[in-house]
Parts: sequence; C-alpha cells; structure tokens
Amino acid sequence: MFGDVVASVPLATRVALTTPDLWLTGLERGLLLAALALALGGLAGRGLSRHYKGARPGPLPGPWALRGAVVGAAASAALLVTALAGPGLAAQLATPHPPGLTSGGTAQVAAIELALFALAAILLRVRRTGWAAAMLCGVVLAEGIRSHPEGVIPVAGALLTYCHLLPALLWAGMLWYALRAAIAWRADPVAARGIVGLYATAAAWLFALVLVTGVISALVLVPFGSLLTTAYGLFVVAKAAVVCVAAGLALAGRAWLRRPASTGAAFARASSFEAVALGVVIAITGILTVLTPPAR
Repeated sequence: MFGDVVASVPLATRVALTTPDLWLTGLERGLLLAALALALGGLAGRGLSRHYKGARPGPLPGPWALRGAVVGAAASAALLVTALAGPGLAAQLATPHPPGLTSGGTAQVAAIELALFALAAILLRVRRTGWAAAMLCGVVLAEGIRSHPEGVIPVAGALLTYCHLLPALLWAGMLWYALRAAIAWRADPVAARGIVGLYATAAAWLFALVLVTGVISALVLVPFGSLLTTAYGLFVVAKAAVVCVAAGLALAGRAWLRRPASTGAAFARASSFEAVALGVVIAITGILTVLTPPAR
C-alpha cells in the first residue's frame, strides 16, 4: 500500500517507505527532537514552576536538561554518520533542498547540531543554564534551516518552522517536567496541582501556536488533493489526529484540576496519556522530516 502511495508523489526524487535507512534516519530525527524537548522544555518547565506562590513541600526536581543534551548529541552524531555513509540517500531524504544546500545539508546541519548539543551539555554541567538554553535554541534554528517549508518558501519557511517547532517542543518538555514535579510533590496535592495548573495555562497558548502554524505548514507542503494519496499526506493526517487526541487529553486534565484536591492524586491520568501522545507526535514528526512533501 505505502509503496503505491509513495509512487504518487509528484517529485522526481523520492524514497520508498520500504527503504530501511529512511526509517533509521527518521528514528534518529525523532530521538533528536525528543531530546531537545526534554532539555529545552525541562529548563522552561522549571522556570515556570518557580512562579508557584503557595507552600512548597520540598525543592523542585532538577530538569533533565543535561540528559537531553547528551541524548541529542548522540542522535546528531548518529545522523551525521548515517549521512556520511550514504550521501546520495541523505540528499534524497532532504528533498526539497533548502536554498544554498544543494545536497540537502543533512551532514552539515547534523554536525552543527552535534556541536550545539555538546556545548549545551558542557554549559549545563558548569551550571550556565542561560547559555545552555541559547545553544539549544540554536538547534531549533538549525532545524528551521533544513526544514521542508524552507525548501518550498525560502526564509518564510524557516520562520514558519521556528514558530511551529519551538512551541511544540516546549509543550511536550514542559508537560514532562510538570509531571515529574507533581510526582515529587505528591505528598501535597494542592501544591502538585498548582504546578500542573501553571503548565496547563502555558500549554493552552502553546497549543494555539502549534495549531495555527501546523495548519499553515500543511497548506504549504500538501495540496489538498494529495492529503490522502501520498505518504507525506497520510503521515500529516496521522500527526494531526494524535495532536487532537493530546488536546482532548489536555482538556480532560484541566477539568480534573477544577475538582477538589484529594490525597494520592498528583495529576490526572489524562495528563499521563497526554505526555505519551506528545511523544508519539514527536516520533511521527521525525518520520515526516525524511519524507518528500508533494508540494513543488
């Protein structure tokens, strides 16, 4: 089925879904994005949690930013090795090529991201979180430069990617941190709910940005007639469906926050499922980065 769908993509350069290295590269990209969400979203989540005004049952847990930076560096290194081992395939997976990157820039961008993640890890190790966050934001900038929208609409495509990718990463990473903080403070349900409530308020705005920019990206990359007839279009539909599920779970979590606090409940079960759903969204996004969009 998917082989037939890929064949309908109206571009000369395309890679069949049966190609193992496509899935390998997509997995590496998904791991990189998850690590970036863990690091950058964790730092943002801890910063947001510090604004909690109530009584604190203990210190806030540290973000897993260093772990995220190390995993991100490993994923970048794997991407670099994969691109160098098969430069021809790497160039095909980077279609459409961004301006100035005739071969797609997969190896070059991976090398830059490896350096940025490594610098972020070093800075986090010496407790320079501000500079570390700047390095992690540099990874977001690099992702925008090599993105599909940039290959279709130069400059505007990268800006669109920044406005979509950054809030998406923060949404996931801040939720993961908020749940860890709620578990750490589970002895005080009111305080745990306060942390999750702070996240929920921020997540509403982040979701709005993700939704608007996601729709615009889809309109740029996927003509309506190609939505259900190309591999890229089907993965976009799958991603949109999971995002809708995550949004519904987020609403369920907000409804739970309005109930009276009870002992033993640090957060709603829906919030746990929301965290899993966002992880799935990131994994699908990793695959989308190596599929050729149908837009010319």
